[in-house]
Amino acid sequence: MLCRGFLFAGVLAAFSLAGCGSLERDNPLDPQRRETAVLSLAIPLPKYLADVVQKVVARLEGPDMQPITAELSHPPLGPATGTIGAIPPGTGRILIVEGYDLQGELLFRGERRDITIKARDTTRVEIELVLVKAGGTD
Repeated sequence: MLCRGFLFAGVLAAFSLAGCGSLERDNPLDPQRRETAVLSLAIPLPKYLADVVQKVVARLEGPDMQPITAELSHPPLGPATGTIGAIPPGTGRILIVEGYDLQGELLFRGERRDITIKARDTTRVEIELVLVKAGGTD
């Protein structure tokens, strides 16, 4: 049974930014020096979903970057957690989070558009996750 409109608790994703570049990272004039960001995710899963979720996947996309995908770990009693690294600062980023059941069918999905990542800054993002398929039913 499909259930549209069921909302999870908001997901908070904090982007912690760190400088990354050549071996001489303290040289601000180094043309090889590029600043990147790290995305840390913590997604709370209700107990009834934690029992049927096989995997949780996060994908970050943007107009001037290759999409970056990471499978999150999800222990039975805690939130699904993970990290996406090497994110270039910029605008128009899109974060997509999806959860799949044991048969590989989509259980829930959330998307946040127009995220701006700034160098040496932290961005907090809330995502509304929507239950696409009721866990354990067809």
